[in-house]
Amino acid sequence: MHATTAASPRRMDEATRAQLAERPDTPPEMLFFLANDTAITVRAAVAANAATPPLADRVLARDTEPGVRRMLARKLACLAPLLDPGTSDRQRRIAWETLCLLAEDDAIAVRAAVTEQVAEQPDIPRPLILRLAQDVAMAVAEPVLRGSPLLEEADLLWLIANPPSLETLGAIARRPNLPEAPSDAIAERADGPSVAALLANATARIRDATLLAIASGCGGNAAWQAAIVRRPKLTEAVLQGLAGLLAEEALNVLLTRTDLDTAVLATLHRGRPQRQPVAAQPRGLDEKGFIAATRLAQLPECARILAALSGLPAGVVARALALREAPVLVALCWKARLSGRAAAFAQLRLAGSPPEELLVLPGGIWAMEAEKMQALVDGLLVTA
Repeated sequence: MHATTAASPRRMDEATRAQLAERPDTPPEMLFFLANDTAITVRAAVAANAATPPLADRVLARDTEPGVRRMLARKLACLAPLLDPGTSDRQRRIAWETLCLLAEDDAIAVRAAVTEQVAEQPDIPRPLILRLAQDVAMAVAEPVLRGSPLLEEADLLWLIANPPSLETLGAIARRPNLPEAPSDAIAERADGPSVAALLANATARIRDATLLAIASGCGGNAAWQAAIVRRPKLTEAVLQGLAGLLAEEALNVLLTRTDLDTAVLATLHRGRPQRQPVAAQPRGLDEKGFIAATRLAQLPECARILAALSGLPAGVVARALALREAPVLVALCWKARLSGRAAAFAQLRLAGSPPEELLVLPGGIWAMEAEKMQALVDGLLVTA
């Protein structure tokens, strides 16, 4: 026996005990003893040690330090393909029960550590995958909902009918190659962000009838319109169903596509309402005036206000807005000292971005750093 393992841990300092706890040849009874050590570093080393006996892992699963439990979760999740809920082997049964305990841990980080290892694996016990898929925290559930090959169509339909949170629907909507039945179910719930995510998922299989039903309700929803006109392989029936429902910006996107039936697009173009141009009345040079101009998509007026508030040349701002690039648009709003709310509204209306791609976080927090936004503004002046 190694001299270190033969010595009493009580006479070792913390660093030596941690080294002992991480060694693969440390006796199981010593690892069990060290699982109750007062030092977090020692207990974490025991948690990460593949040689630690399952009963010691069970002790660590109730450790007061989330970091120790997270370390243990990673280790046991890697062993999940070898575990069987119905096994008669006592050691494997204890390991399975401990892993399930960690999958229900109070700390999201611990549950997420399990998900990180098993989300896309094909040989994980289904009860574990189903448990993680029903988590209310998207850091835990979303990787499974979007990537697990073990979730069957019936599982997805049950989760859509009984979502632990509304975000569950959005995660499923973004699942690659989503079948038609779950797509139908998400559309029927008519949750705005979830339907927008479904439409933006180019691999999701959506029946024409479902697309037409969504189209009928997209008249006042810019995010739905922006996503539906970008979907691949829109059929003639869907295109005809969109006639008269799309705002000018969405219709323009549709009319510039080269992969659709030109005859149908020509019909849509001829059928677009011939509106008299609305004269852009000069508005106040403030946020209220900018939002009013944005609401009507009056780019020249938006540019005039942004130029006045930012101190940038009017021509530079006008050319930048014409590109309808979300990062540049948001940077201009920031430079003009507008609120995050105004910038988010402008991104939706002028750049046609879906809600999940907004560069302003809830509460009006800018998602881009100030240095990056300033660099975008400076780039406009360089290329002017």
